[in-house]
Amino acid sequence: MSLRIGKEIQEVPRGNLNSDGMNISLTGWRRRVRGKGPISLLVVVLLIVAAGAEIPAVQQTSINQLEAKLNSEYRTIEKTIAGPPSRAQYPVAADYHRKLREWQDDLAQAFGAAANTIKEILKLNPQNADYWRERLETLELYAQPISTPEERKVFGSGEVQQLVRLINAPAAEYTDEARAAKTRGDVRLRLVLADDGTVKNVFAIKSLPHGLTESAMKAARQIKFEPAIRNAKPASQFITLVYEFKDGQARPPYIPKTIF
Repeated sequence: MSLRIGKEIQEVPRGNLNSDGMNISLTGWRRRVRGKGPISLLVVVLLIVAAGAEIPAVQQTSINQLEAKLNSEYRTIEKTIAGPPSRAQYPVAADYHRKLREWQDDLAQAFGAAANTIKEILKLNPQNADYWRERLETLELYAQPISTPEERKVFGSGEVQQLVRLINAPAAEYTDEARAAKTRGDVRLRLVLADDGTVKNVFAIKSLPHGLTESAMKAARQIKFEPAIRNAKPASQFITLVYEFKDGQARPPYIPKTIF
C-alpha cells in the first residue's frame, strides 16, 4: 500500500479607497471641484495617489494573515501525521483498515485545506509567486485520494521493480541559531525523487525550529540519485528521509523503516 501524503480575499480596485478604507466616488468629486480652481483639483489628485499607495499595504496585510492561517494548517498536518492508527490499537483487521482509511482521508483533507489557502495567496499576486505555485503543486499532490498505481505517476516503494538509489545525499547545515539554542531532534521529509533525476514536492512531515527544517529541505533538494524502475522505465518514487541534529552536529540523512 502506498500512502500519498502524496474566505475569498477581494482586491479593491485602485483609486476606490480613501485613507479610512471607505469608498469614494471620483465622478462625484470631479463634479464638486469643477470650477473651484487648482487647489481643489490638487486635493483630488492627492487622494487618488494616497488610495493607490494604500493598496500594497492592505495586500501585504492580507498575505500575512493567510500565511499565519497556513502555518496553523501545517501544524494540523503534522499532528495528523503523528497519529496514524496501529494494529495494536485495532487488532481486528477490518477495524484497523477502516481506521486507516479514515486517517488517510483526514490527512488528505488537511493537505487540501492548506492548498486552498495558498490559492487565496496567489490571488493576491505575491512577489514570490513561483515559490507559492511550487508549494501548491506539492500540497495538491499529497491531497490526492488513495488510488491504484495505474492511475498515478508517482509510486511507493512496493510499486516499483527497482528502488531509487541515493548517490549523494548531503547532510543539512546545523544553523548557528539552533546550536546556540542547543536544539536537537530530527526533521522528517516526504519528497518525490522523480524519473527525470530531479527532487520534487519536498514537504516536512516533522519539523524543528531555528531554521533546521529549512536547512533539511535545502539539503534534500541537492540529492543526487538514480531513479526507480517500473515496467523497465525510470519512475518517480515517494520517499521519506530523516535528518538528525544532535550534539551540535548534523548527520547524513537516512531512509527510515517506517514512513512516519
